[in-house]
Amino acid sequence: MLIKLDKNSNVPIYMQIVDGVKTLVMTSKMHAHEQVPSVRKLARELQINPNTVQKAYALLKKEEIIYSRAGLGDYVADNVAAIKEMKKQQIIRMFEEATKEARGAGMWIDEIFTIVDEVYSR
Repeated sequence: MLIKLDKNSNVPIYMQIVDGVKTLVMTSKMHAHEQVPSVRKLARELQINPNTVQKAYALLKKEEIIYSRAGLGDYVADNVAAIKEMKKQQIIRMFEEATKEARGAGMWIDEIFTIVDEVYSR
């Protein structure tokens, strides 16, 4: 699993894991029903406490991004609605940042809409 941690970040490690798994799912680097690493394996890989991974996995289960199969481990959920909502929220954050930059550059809303329309039409 390709999750990069920034131990100097203000974002808690467990949330970095949650965000990392979500990114892997959103970018189709992990697929529905694919097994995620065990808590111990991921903890060893990231060189962190297994309790931190367990906390991240519990949150991912609550958000229905992963699910457990008794005795078999944890897997990526086939939850199209949740994945679509994650992608939507990611796009909203990108639009917020782009809009902030455009406003800072003195652009008006109609100019921003024109740009969005042009980009969307490509």
